[in-house]
Parts: sequence; C-alpha cells; structure tokens
Amino acid sequence: MNIIFAGTPQFSADHLKILLDSQHKVKCILTQPDRGSGRGKKVKPSPVKEMGLDNGIEILQPSSLKDESIIRSLESVEPDLMLVVAYGLLIPKKVLGIAEKGCINIHASILPRWRGAAPMEYSIYSGDEETGISYMRMTEGLDEGPVLEIHKCKIEEEDDLGILENKFVELSKKSLLNFLEKFEKGELIEIPQDNSKATFAPKINSGFQQIDWQCGSEEISQKIRSLNPKYGAFTFLGNKRVKIYKSSPAENASNLSPGKIDISVDGKLLVGCNQETAIEIDEVQMEGKSVVKSEEFVRGYRALIRQEDKFSSNVQ
Repeated sequence: MNIIFAGTPQFSADHLKILLDSQHKVKCILTQPDRGSGRGKKVKPSPVKEMGLDNGIEILQPSSLKDESIIRSLESVEPDLMLVVAYGLLIPKKVLGIAEKGCINIHASILPRWRGAAPMEYSIYSGDEETGISYMRMTEGLDEGPVLEIHKCKIEEEDDLGILENKFVELSKKSLLNFLEKFEKGELIEIPQDNSKATFAPKINSGFQQIDWQCGSEEISQKIRSLNPKYGAFTFLGNKRVKIYKSSPAENASNLSPGKIDISVDGKLLVGCNQETAIEIDEVQMEGKSVVKSEEFVRGYRALIRQEDKFSSNVQ
C-alpha cells in the first residue's frame, strides 16, 4: 500500500522503520515542526523527520492540518492509507478522509482505557497490571474510533516508561505487517468502543511531574517510573529543583516523615513518604546538572542535604 505516515517521537520512528523494511511504500511523512529541546533549547528535527530525511521521503511539518496547501499535498500522493503513531496534532475530518482506506492509529493502550496523549504514562502511574496496543480507525472524536485489533502485554513491577515503549515496539514488530495485510484484504472486523468504560490520559504537564510526598511510597514510585526517562519527576531541595528518575519502595526504619531525607549505610538517599513508607532513590539530577547515581549526588550535595534536611513539593 501507499502510506502517509504521521508521527513525531522515537516511538513513532521505530514504527516507521517497520514500514520502511516492508513491501509498503511510505509516500509522505507528517511530523511536528522542529522545536527546541534539552539544555539551551537547541532546535533539532524529530526522530521521524531524521529517518524520513535519511530515506529521501517527502516531509511535511505543518503547525495545523487545516491549511489547504497541506491538504492538497497529501491528496497528491494518492495514499491508500494514513497510519498515525504518536503524531501529536489534531487531525481534522477532511484529512482523515484523504486516504482511500482511511486513517489507522496505533494507540498505546487497551482502548477504551486511557484515551489521550499519555496512555503509557498513566498505565504505569495507575498501577495497571496489563496494557497493550490498539489498532484503531480514527474518527473526529479523541481516540473514540472502532478497534480492529488489540495486542496485550504485562506491566511488570520494575517497568518504566522506556521499558514499556520498548515492549510496545516489539509488539508492533510482530503484529503490524500482518495487521496491514489483513486490513488491506478487508478481513478485520471493526468493534465499537464502550464509551462508558473510557478513561483519559491527558498530556503530561509540570503538575503531574511534581512529587507530593504526602502520598505513599507505592504511588510515588509509580509516578517516577511513569516519567523515566522522558521527563523525570521533580521535587525541591531548598530552592533547587531536583529530578528523580529511578527509585524503589524501601523500609522506613527511621520513621522518616514525608519528604524527610536520610542517607543509607551504602550512601543512597532515603526519603520518607506518607503512611509510614519510604523510597530509596537510585538516579537523580540536580537542576542544570547531569543525571547521576544517588551515591554521587550525596557526595556532591551532602552539605545542602544536611542544611535543608527534606524534599518539598515547592520552593522553600
């Protein structure tokens, strides 16, 4: 099939690679405009754009898909299918109807659970034991279209966002081309979603990233795992913002109050949580610095840790 591919992050690029290694032809790529990221907000292309450039594919980067010139460009490639994977922009009805066979979204949850921008993050944060990918026909509503196939996987206790993304890519490597073959032949049944069972996973913002030490260690650990390595969950040590990337629930032998810091015998940070629980921090980052192991952080900021004595949800 001739395919328009729409996606932006590395997760999308991993799916684009599956198509490029197949008999299908990617005629055009839609990806978000180049934006600044990392320290200094250096502008760089998305992973999907980089892969498209490496393979000589036409790339469109509109800030909106309502532009008539973009619509004409998409129509000109005469696509059989539009395939969307974590694109990040709303797709209007006019664009959904451009391809002969419509528009399919690879959504990173078992729909109708976790519709929206951050399904993987919310699956981990909510303690779900199972998740998966849904091949869904796109409609105007937010992830409301009928589902054609679902492929499931377990969420293990140690799984973070990066691990879960890799699991999903492996699911797609095993299923995507077979799905496209059945889809092209008209062998799949479209099953409407039960809207009464829908839950929503909005875009991750700073409020979600912020750690509330009045929560128990399990909830805090799940939040940290749900944001690693893409975002990092943050807290404050005095007036310094600190991001925590890896942690695990730990015994609160010293009866630490929420946010209170202790240093373990092996030099790691222990932090009190609510319900007389605690977490042990494994990887952490002081603002403006690199991510380091907890022991290195303690060596570098022992005086500040002693002075402030606790993490807080806001600048002190």
